[in-house]
Amino acid sequence: MQTAYFNHPFLKKDRVFYRQYQNNITKRCKGRNSLIVLPTGLGKTIVGILLISETLEKYPESKIIILAPTRPLVSQHEASCKDFLNVELDEIISFTGKISPEKRIFLFNNSKIIVSTPQVIKNDVERGRYDLKHVSLIIFDEAHRTRGNYAYCFISTEYINTCQDPFILGLTASPGKSYLRIQELCDSLFIENVIFKTYEDKDVKKYIYDIDTYLEFVDLPIKVIELSAVWYNLFEKFLKFFIDKKLLPPNKRYYSKLDFLGISSDLTLSLKYENGYLPELSEEDYFEALFFKTDRIIDKVKENSLNIQSIFSYCSSFISLLHAKDLLESQNITLFLKFLEKLEYKSGQDILSAKRIVNSEHFKFIKNNLVQNNINDYSHPKIKKLFSIITEEIEDYRNNKIIVFTQYRAMAELLKNLIEDHFDSRLKVEKFIGQSTKPDDFGFSQDKQIKIIKKFKEGTLDILVATSVAEEGLDIPNVDAIIFYEPVPSEIRLIQRRGRTGRYGPGRCYLLIARESIDVPFYKAAEKKESTMNSVLLDSKQLNLCDVVNREQINFKTTPNKISEFDLIKNYKERRKREKELLANRSIEEIITELDNFAHSEEFKRFKNAGVTFYSDVIRLDKLKLKTSILNLKRNHKEKNKKMPERKIYLNHNVKTLIRIAKTYSVDGKMSLSDFKEFAEEEDIIEKKFYAHFNQACYLGYLKRTAKEVQFVKDYD
Repeated sequence: MQTAYFNHPFLKKDRVFYRQYQNNITKRCKGRNSLIVLPTGLGKTIVGILLISETLEKYPESKIIILAPTRPLVSQHEASCKDFLNVELDEIISFTGKISPEKRIFLFNNSKIIVSTPQVIKNDVERGRYDLKHVSLIIFDEAHRTRGNYAYCFISTEYINTCQDPFILGLTASPGKSYLRIQELCDSLFIENVIFKTYEDKDVKKYIYDIDTYLEFVDLPIKVIELSAVWYNLFEKFLKFFIDKKLLPPNKRYYSKLDFLGISSDLTLSLKYENGYLPELSEEDYFEALFFKTDRIIDKVKENSLNIQSIFSYCSSFISLLHAKDLLESQNITLFLKFLEKLEYKSGQDILSAKRIVNSEHFKFIKNNLVQNNINDYSHPKIKKLFSIITEEIEDYRNNKIIVFTQYRAMAELLKNLIEDHFDSRLKVEKFIGQSTKPDDFGFSQDKQIKIIKKFKEGTLDILVATSVAEEGLDIPNVDAIIFYEPVPSEIRLIQRRGRTGRYGPGRCYLLIARESIDVPFYKAAEKKESTMNSVLLDSKQLNLCDVVNREQINFKTTPNKISEFDLIKNYKERRKREKELLANRSIEEIITELDNFAHSEEFKRFKNAGVTFYSDVIRLDKLKLKTSILNLKRNHKEKNKKMPERKIYLNHNVKTLIRIAKTYSVDGKMSLSDFKEFAEEEDIIEKKFYAHFNQACYLGYLKRTAKEVQFVKDYD
C-alpha cells in the first residue's frame, strides 16, 4: 500500500503529502549537484525540503543555506521550513540586509537552516564573517538568475572551493531560452545532473490539473488604426534616411525597437573597440547581441561621412515612436496620451530626439484629433474582453480569485480602477507591483507585497492586477484563472505566469491579443523559446555537465563553539578592522589572478612580440610582498589551493565551419570578406546566421575581421 505522506526523522510526521515524482527526483539528486526544472506548481519547494531532511540525516551537525532572490520568497521559504521540518524553530532563521552584520554572525553560528537573499551571504563571506565549510547543502531558488555578476555565481564558486563535500541544488521552472544559456547556468552552478519534468510525465500526470489556454483575439477600433497609421507614417518618414544611407536593410517586414538599440550598441562598441573585441561580454551575450548581425554601422557612417550624434538621436526618436505605437495598439489610449505628454516635456527641455517628433505635423494632427473627439472612442477593446472574462469566471466557474498580469505599472493602476468601477466595488481588487527605482514612481516595498499576498490567500482580495513581480516563485494558492493583458516575449515569464494557476484544481489561462499589433510576434516568440528550451532539456546529454567535483567527508572537528552577541559587541572594532583587511586581501587575490591569467594569454604574447615592456619585466612581483605592502600586515599566509573545473568553450557546427573556411581558403592567413561570405553561403550560413556565428568566432579569438578582410588566427581543437 502506497504511503500518503513522506515521513523521515527530520520531517514532521504526516505533514508532507507523498508524490511519486518528488520521491523519484529526490533519489536522483543524492550526492550530485543537480538542476531541477519543474513547471510552476509541481512543488519545487517540497523537493528542496526532502533533500534538506536527507542531508541533515547524513550531516546532523551541518548547516543548510537556502537562497532566494527576493524578501517575499525568503519569507515564504522560512515558513515552509518551519511548517515541514522537524528542526527546532529557533534554528531556522532568515537573513536580509536589514539585519545587522553582528546579528547575522550570531544567527549563522547558532542556527541550522539559513534562508537568505544571495547578496547578503556574498557580502558576509567576502568579509570573513563566516565561511561555508560546514554547509552540507545550498539551494539556489530561481536558479535561472545565475548569470554574469549575480551573487549566485560567487557563492557557488566559493562553496565548491571551501566545502569538502559540496551539494548544490538549483531550482527553476525555466532555465533559459537556448542551449548556451542553459549551459552557462550548469557551468556556474557546477551541475552534474539535470532533472526535467513536464506535466506529461507518467509519474506527474495523476498529481496535476489541466490548464486550458485560451487565445482571446480582439480587433482594434478604426479610430485607433487611423491614429496608428498617422504615427507610423512619421516613423517611415524618418526611416527613409536610414535606408538610403544603408544603415538598415530595405523592405524589412518588421522594424522593432531592438533594431535601433542594436545600431546604438554597434556604434558605442565600435567607437570603443576598433577590432570588434568585446571583453566585457559573455559568450552568449555576444552571440545573442544584435550589433554586427549586419555589416558594421561604423563602416557605413565613415563611408557616408555621417554625424554620429545625429544617428544616436534619431535612434532615440525611432524607439520613442515604436514604443508609443505599442502603447496605442496593445495597452490603451490613456498610456499613449501620457507618453505624448512626456515627449512634450522632453521637447521643452530641448531634447532633440523628442523635439523632432513634437514639432512634426503628424504629432499636431494626432493631438488635435484627440482633443476634438470623445476619448472613450479610442478605448482598447481588450478592456471589454477583460470584463467579459472576469464575469464568466465569477458566474460560470464560481471563481473569485484571479490574477491579471500586465507589463506596465500605469496599466496596473488603470485596470484596478476600471475593474472596481465596472463591478461596482463588488470585487476587492488590488494592484501588485515591485519596489521603485525612480524618485517619481512609488512602488510597493517587499513588506507591503507580503501583506498583499497574505490578504489574497485569506480571501479578503478577489483580484490581483500584477506586473512581473508576481511571476517568480510566490506561493499564491487556489488561483483558478490567469489573464495576460498582453503576451510577453519571454519563455521564462510565460511559464511562470501560466504556472500561477492549476495548482489545486483545473485552471484557465487567457491571453488577450490585439490583431495586427506587437502582441502577435510577442506571443510567437515566447512559444518558440519555450519549445527550444524543452528540446534542450529533453535531451540533456548534449549539455557538458560538471564531472570533476571532488568530495570527502566534511570534518566537523574544527566547528567553532557557539558565540554570544556580547562577544560580538565586545570585539566589534577589531572584527570590523579584520573584515576590511580580508575584503582588501580578497580583492588583491582577484587582481593577482587576473594578472596571472593575462601573463599566460595569447594577447600578452602578442604584446611581448611587439616589443612592449611590462612592469613585471623590470622588477619581480612577489605575491606575499604585494599583499603586505598594501595592507601593512605581518601575518602568516596559508593558501588552500583546490583545482577548479575548467570552463569549457562550446562551438556549434556553424562556427566550426566558418573557422575551417578561413583556414582552408585564406592566403597567408587572410581572405576577402566577400569571398568568405560566398563560401559560407555554400554551407547555408547566410544573413543573420552568418553574422551571429562569424562574430562568435571573432569573439573567441579564432578569427579576426576588418572592414574588408577576414584573418584566420587559430584552429579549434
